Amino acid sequence: MTYIKTSYLPALSIASALLLAACGGGGGGSSTSTPTPTPRVVDNAAPTLRFSPTTLTVASGRNGSSTLTATDAIGITAGPSVTCTNGGSFNVSTNIFTAAPVTTPTESVCTASASDAAGNQGSATLTVMMTEPTPDTTAPVITFSPATLTVESGETGSSTLTATDDTAVTTGPTVSCTNGGSFDVTTNVFTSAVVTENTESVCTATANDAAGNSGTAALTVTMTPPTPVVDVVVSGNLTYDRVPLNPLTNGLNFAGTVQLPIRQAPVELLNATGGVLQTTVSDDNGNYSFTVESGQDVRVRVRSEVQKGAPNEIDMKVVDNTSSDALYALQGAVSEVPPIDQTRNLRALSGWGGVSYTGSRNAAPFALLDTLYTTLEAFIAVDADIDFPAFNVLWSPQNRSSTTLNVPAGLIGTSSFTIQNGTPVLRILGDASGDENDDTDEYDVHVVVHEFGHYFENILSRADSIGGQHSINNLLDARVAFGEGWGNALSGMILDDPVYRDSSGRGQANGFSINVENNSYTSTGWYSEGSVQSILYDLFDSEDDGADTASYGLGPIYGAFTDPDYTNTEAFTSIFAFLEALDNQSGVTTGEIKALTDAQNINGTTAFGIGETNDGNLPGTLPVYQPLPTDGTAVSFCSIGTADVGRVTGSHDNKHGNRRFLRIEVPSAGRYRFTMTQTNAGPSDPDFLVYRAGTLVAIGGSGLTRSETETVFLAAGTHVMEAYAFANTATNQEIAADGLTRGEYCYNFTVEAQ
Repeated sequence: MTYIKTSYLPALSIASALLLAACGGGGGGSSTSTPTPTPRVVDNAAPTLRFSPTTLTVASGRNGSSTLTATDAIGITAGPSVTCTNGGSFNVSTNIFTAAPVTTPTESVCTASASDAAGNQGSATLTVMMTEPTPDTTAPVITFSPATLTVESGETGSSTLTATDDTAVTTGPTVSCTNGGSFDVTTNVFTSAVVTENTESVCTATANDAAGNSGTAALTVTMTPPTPVVDVVVSGNLTYDRVPLNPLTNGLNFAGTVQLPIRQAPVELLNATGGVLQTTVSDDNGNYSFTVESGQDVRVRVRSEVQKGAPNEIDMKVVDNTSSDALYALQGAVSEVPPIDQTRNLRALSGWGGVSYTGSRNAAPFALLDTLYTTLEAFIAVDADIDFPAFNVLWSPQNRSSTTLNVPAGLIGTSSFTIQNGTPVLRILGDASGDENDDTDEYDVHVVVHEFGHYFENILSRADSIGGQHSINNLLDARVAFGEGWGNALSGMILDDPVYRDSSGRGQANGFSINVENNSYTSTGWYSEGSVQSILYDLFDSEDDGADTASYGLGPIYGAFTDPDYTNTEAFTSIFAFLEALDNQSGVTTGEIKALTDAQNINGTTAFGIGETNDGNLPGTLPVYQPLPTDGTAVSFCSIGTADVGRVTGSHDNKHGNRRFLRIEVPSAGRYRFTMTQTNAGPSDPDFLVYRAGTLVAIGGSGLTRSETETVFLAAGTHVMEAYAFANTATNQEIAADGLTRGEYCYNFTVEAQ
């Protein structure tokens, strides 16, 4: 028997399959059977059509709806199609009947028909009574919103005009106005006529539909004469937020914030486009006033600067060094000046949000401005003719401490004074971005006055300080000690508060303090800024303590700083040069000064500190100025780079003993050869600088050698020098690059006429 796998059989016709079965495709026997043929199905069922509803009443020319459905057991092949009598029509795609125009009730019968593939046809009818038309008596609805206006003579006002109808608006809306007014339907704007008294204009809007129905609405406008232009006073008060210091933590006390006046600052009245219409200056209470014509759109702006002419010329600005030195300003909103006097106050906010700064710190520039103006006032009080050459205060919320300088990026090192591009500047910290070491100084008034002290001595007096890092416990270069002690003492004088405070840290909540009236320091002497500030403040204040019985105020101190004996001194500026000039001032008692200097272990006399016996436990640093003959006789001295180890946290180049001071009496003008030769072991790179009354006249030191020689022309008279080992004044990077080591390096120095 043969077996065939049906899964591999090709598709066969029914007849072939029957034949295969007849030939033995099954099993068991050879008998045959005849298949039963599939019966043929005959389709004689017609499609079913239905209207729902089957009757309608539709007004002449109007529409009515009836849903037509057509179904069939096999499928509809033709239709449905609909024909209507008496002019009616039916749209099978939308199921909408449209009545013919009739004047009397007329019946329209719509017959729908459809066929299937077998030719069976089904039908259904829709009977529609077409009635005579209903008259359209509904007028269009027209509205003005608002329906009343008041518009000044020749000016404009707005009201929205709308027109709707149950069928459609065919004409309009059009508007006509009385008494010269006009209304533009495309812009919804009413334009007043020119009137000299209150005049009413009624604007009537009209619109029609196809049936001729007409709708109207009215807009009533009071046209008023022009508001008379009058001179009115726009005035106000300008204030800024002052955040005081907390004496318990030395941090900022935001809870104690007060509003203080923005004083003596330029105030501008601007038009809407920013043009300056008028300027004035706020008074000491922060008040300002403008007389201006009413009806103008203006704003008020105050600038963060003080600009004054004689008798005391002042040019002081607070600018943003991270925004191309843009001047800070505070301004109000633009608004119209009414026909009556108006008050416009401005307040510069601190921006403090409770935990951190969350708003613009608009008060900071004005706080700096006010602190400095207070300082200027104190000097004006002792010199009615003093002028203050132009200087800028550089502040930004991006100003932060840094080891490198990039002032436009906010990397300013620390709050400091310098000359930048020929302009004296105070750089002030302002970063409060959230780090633990945040440091903002705009409210640290002692810091700000301290930096102004450097401006004063550099611009209005004389300063030979070489700068650098310092503290009250350091043994400093005498020039640095005097400059920094002066800055600290001045802050106590100006603010009438001897406790110098500097806030810092998260939220500026903590900080440190220094009492400049303190008379006891780790190291006292002519090299101590602590000793300097103590002497200067005790000279100023009226409180007697310890050796202090002097009460001179700022006058004699200012007089000493501006005395020609100080500004033209042949020595370097130091406590010695200052005391010599102070002795020239009226009302000063020599005994009171000596009591203060003795208490601070300072006993040298004249600007050169002659006879000083306090070497700060650093042998070889006395006399203060080593005499240097001009006959070729060698003078020996040492540069010491380890004097303040343990107390030096940063720069080493400005400490006691780093640089040795020498004094040269040049007998006659001519050329002189300077020779500085190292006498002990180790690489040091000797260098020297020669000055005449504060002016640098010669430099010696051009390479890493053990001996330097320089021949220079000198005028007759006293010259001073600083001589040092570069190893004791260089940065850590320079020392590493040059293979140097800080230490004690000794030299022979000769000067000989050529």
